[in-house]
Amino acid sequence: MKSKDKSVDEKEVLESDEAVDLSPEGQVEALKLEIEKHNEQLMRVAADFDNFRKRVDRDREQQSLRIKGDIVSKFLDIIDTIDKAKESEYPDLESSLDGISGIQKLVSAFMESVNIEKFVPEGESFDFRFHEALTTVEKEGIESDMVVEVIQSGYKLDGELLRAAKVVVSKNSEEKEGE
Repeated sequence: MKSKDKSVDEKEVLESDEAVDLSPEGQVEALKLEIEKHNEQLMRVAADFDNFRKRVDRDREQQSLRIKGDIVSKFLDIIDTIDKAKESEYPDLESSLDGISGIQKLVSAFMESVNIEKFVPEGESFDFRFHEALTTVEKEGIESDMVVEVIQSGYKLDGELLRAAKVVVSKNSEEKEGE
């Protein structure tokens, strides 16, 4: 009630300021009340903004946790299959390879479900944005700056680079002599 009474008093002072010419002391008092009113509004806005910031941070953390949970839950089938494969006895190499092939299919399905795309750039022109050159080799009959071997595949997540492909790049012997 006190703040309502105070704001009513402030309004009366401000309205009376327009109607009656106040003394210098009255004008100072009216300005102090106006400053106090603006400071109170500023404090409320600052508190609202701080609460908003905290809520956004909390929502961001919850969303991050949900996303991690979704990804991990999709990966649990793969982990279970690997655990079962580790405990199984395989009579021959072919059945072992079949088990590994099944796990590879599960991993591929998982990657597809979270929009991870594998790329193997062998035979393509070297692009520093997507390829990491580990070394260069001289190859006759192959033009310079071509990917001749992929050491490690690259991956994209929703079209954005997740990991660059580690590659070996061709270099003409003529270029080496020119250096």
